[in-house]
Parts: sequence; structure tokens; C-alpha cells
Amino acid sequence: MFTKAYGIAGSFTLPVVISSRSDKGVCHSAIGACVVVNREGWILTCAHLINEIQRQEQSSLKHRTFGNQVRTLEKDTLADKRFRKSKVYSFHRPSKGTVKNHSVWWGKDGTQLHDINLMPAADLALGRLQPFDPDGIAHYPVFKKPGRNYTPGRSLCKIGFPFHEITPSFDEEKNIFVLPKGSVPLPLFPIEGIFTRVVIAQMPGLAEQGSGKKKSVETEHGKFIETSSPGLVGQSGGPIIDSEGVVWALQSHTRHYPLGFSPPIPGQAPNLKQKEHQFLNVGLGVHAELILGFMDSRGVKYEAVD
Repeated sequence: MFTKAYGIAGSFTLPVVISSRSDKGVCHSAIGACVVVNREGWILTCAHLINEIQRQEQSSLKHRTFGNQVRTLEKDTLADKRFRKSKVYSFHRPSKGTVKNHSVWWGKDGTQLHDINLMPAADLALGRLQPFDPDGIAHYPVFKKPGRNYTPGRSLCKIGFPFHEITPSFDEEKNIFVLPKGSVPLPLFPIEGIFTRVVIAQMPGLAEQGSGKKKSVETEHGKFIETSSPGLVGQSGGPIIDSEGVVWALQSHTRHYPLGFSPPIPGQAPNLKQKEHQFLNVGLGVHAELILGFMDSRGVKYEAVD
């Protein structure tokens, strides 16, 4: 059913690989997705991905600032050793276990995200990739207009980059992260689900700011479509599409609804009363109504159909 749609959406869905190195030298990566909107390089993704990137940027900046202060003090040959040592204690030392180095890979080497705008309550982010090759995208997305035929019951498909782990290394000499051989390109993974209902909710825990710029918060709550299958880790920011490849929503997060079934845990001792709690895992995606309105407010061009 989604063979055609998978081929179309696979062209405009790019991976977002967030690489980090702790102050102990341990490297790690998190994976998400983004949707390329038009030939100008504008993309959509989740605000919680941008929030994590900004958190790592702030942590990395603290490490750089501290390191520069220490190096400057060490060059001060007029100050005695005792003074330099006491001065170091006055500097703001980064907390242990925090991110020392970080980098974001937007599906292509050398590309960075600029002009970032956030709608945190809806977990929505908009930005522009630079440099950007418009001919590198075979198909640009078509978005579903929310005014007509936007009712539950339709089979939809989420795509992104789950079940794929990348452990980067860090080149001290070049001060860059290196992705292991064979880790890219990342394989796309689709998962089908039925559009069950529209949910009005707020995304907790997101900072209401955009890359140090003026706050951009249009709503107190987000409008999401719910699907009967969960969104998977690595699909955040990826499209939710119909069988024609039309984008209905942007995958945001997964919710877990208790079913009220609590059977005993198999194999446990008879005297124990521990029980298993059963949940239905559903996916929530940012509604096209918010997506199109957000892009309209920023003057971003897109294509939409009924």
C-alpha cells in the first residue's frame, strides 16, 4: 500500500545525527529526522531535537570558556603558581559528565541549520539548511490541507531512522566527529498505523526559545493527530504520510495508555503479588494545520492539496 509513498517520502526525509562527547571522552549519538520543504532548503523537524542540540551547545560552550580561561592564566608568567591555582577555582567549572564536544549531521557533510524558529508547545521547529543543493532532492513534499477529508480511519505511515545505532569517534587533531564506516546512509523504516483521533495537548519540558533569538511561541497547546501505532525512536521529526506520499503530520512523540489489564507476572513465586501493567502505545504527530500556519507566518513556500 505504501510502496509508492515510501519512495517519494524517502527523498525528502533526511536523518539528523546528534553526536556528543562527554568530558570523560565517551562518544554517543542520537538520531532523528527532518523533512525538506522546498528548494530554498527550509526543513521541518521536532522542537525537542532542537532543544537537545541547544542544550549540548550550551554545555560545550561552558567547556570551551573554561578551557580558554585556564590557558590564558597559564600564559601569565608574571603571576606566581599559588595565585594561578587560586584563580582557577574562581572560574565556572563545567559539571562532571556534561557534553564537552558536539556536532549535528543534517544528512550531508558541511551543512548547518540557520534561521531557526520554534513552536515548543506543538513540538515543531522550522529552519533553513546552508549550503543546500536543491537538485539533491528528487521529490519535495506535498502537504495535506486540513480543511477537508481530515477525519480518522485513514491508514497512514510513519518513516524515519529507528533501529540504527551510530557510535562516533572524535578526532582530537582535527576537532571533528567521525562516523564509523558503513553507518551512513541510514536505512529508512516505515510503520503503518490508523489515524484514530485529533489530540490537543502540550509538550512538557521544552524551552520556549529559538537559538538565542526572539521567542516564537504561537500556541499554549499543540494540535496532534494520533495513530494506532507508536512512533519509534529515530522517527521524531519524520513525516506521517498517506498512500500517495502526502504529508498529514510530523511525528512528535509516543504516548502509553493503560489498558486496565494487570495479569500476574509469569514465573514469579506464588506468595508475590507483583503484576504486569499493559499499555497501548500510540504515536502523536504535529497536525498539518499547525505546520502550514507556522510556515505561512514565516513566509516559507510549500505545496498543499485537499
